[in-house]
Amino acid sequence: MAKLNLPRLPGLRPFSPPVTSIWMLLLFFLPLALGILAKLYRSKYVFSEYQSVACAGLKVLENAPVYALNLQCPGMRAASFVYIPGVAQVAAFFERFLTEPGFLVLYLVFYLAAAAALIYVPFFARPTPGNWHDRLPFGVFLSSSAFMLGNIAVILHGIVLLGALAIEITPWLFVAAVALAAWVKPTFLTYLIVILLLDMPLVRRIGLMATGVIIGLLPLGHFILTGGGLTSQWYALLSHYVFNVTPGVGFFGWLSLTGMDPAHIGAKVAYLVFAGLITINGLALAEGLQLNRRERIWLGLSLGALLIPRIMSEDVCLIGPGLLILADRSAHLAGRAQAVLKNGRGIILALCVVALAGALTGLADYSEPVVLFGLSLYVLWLGQHMIATRLPYILSPFAAIFVRKSETAVN
Repeated sequence: MAKLNLPRLPGLRPFSPPVTSIWMLLLFFLPLALGILAKLYRSKYVFSEYQSVACAGLKVLENAPVYALNLQCPGMRAASFVYIPGVAQVAAFFERFLTEPGFLVLYLVFYLAAAAALIYVPFFARPTPGNWHDRLPFGVFLSSSAFMLGNIAVILHGIVLLGALAIEITPWLFVAAVALAAWVKPTFLTYLIVILLLDMPLVRRIGLMATGVIIGLLPLGHFILTGGGLTSQWYALLSHYVFNVTPGVGFFGWLSLTGMDPAHIGAKVAYLVFAGLITINGLALAEGLQLNRRERIWLGLSLGALLIPRIMSEDVCLIGPGLLILADRSAHLAGRAQAVLKNGRGIILALCVVALAGALTGLADYSEPVVLFGLSLYVLWLGQHMIATRLPYILSPFAAIFVRKSETAVN
């Protein structure tokens, strides 16, 4: 029988990942898989973060306090509720009409969609800059806690990602997404660095960022001004968890590892200095490397995640692509003696291997802060190198503003 050769449709390519990529996928996603199995074995901890929101909503319906170290509702093992009362009131609204099981179904729809997007888009989607197998080592940062505890931050990161993908339509959609996320977690305002890195007039960038900050802080500001004694209860509970119980693996976590108190005013000033340096160097890298818009968006998402002062397991999904963009683009500028520029991918891979070793040996609480600190140092080093070697490229967009102003004044 003659072999039947069917025509290949244009645009369709067979997907056959190399063996190395399969092994990297299995290796760097192993901590996530093992963690999920462990959480399923201890099923009483599954979705405990969701239960804190749901329980707080039920407390609102009962006119009972929502801020307590041991928040208790029948049939729930809820974590403490640390968000502003508006979040509990929204949960109460849905629970009043849908009941708590109905609210759970609604929450699951958004949660699963966000979780799928946060895994697929940064790691496997072809439109994301770079090769998908180069992004696999960042899978080591994906924790089972991020996806099994039901933390609302997963939904918020999904909203931010959706807004970032819609920037080409209008940047206002991204600003709205970040502001909405900041209504629940104000630290998500760090993602507005994406706007600062975009290739648009500086005045427009500042206007968009200022609008996002103002809108994003409105609920928190209103609560602080009108909450009375409830405000102090909320802040005391929030501070207890942020500074004492789980400072995370970001800036606050770095301070905790060195024995410093993240709650100290000096620590907060130090964070502002760190955030300023990351922002300035990120801007220098975007302009000095002449990144296109898509690359600037992903760089902004990576830096926005690194800027979250209390990075938790659900905050690291978007860190990888932007850092790989820096490694790839800076390698083209490397001279013979510039080992850091030439070996950016190797540096990132080595740091991910350290994180993997920590995750598999039960030392992730120590290895992840060290690795994220190393990635931050890599960004800062590249930024200062860019400022030192390509300052004209960096300043050209800003110089154009003053040139246009002077021409307008002359005319």
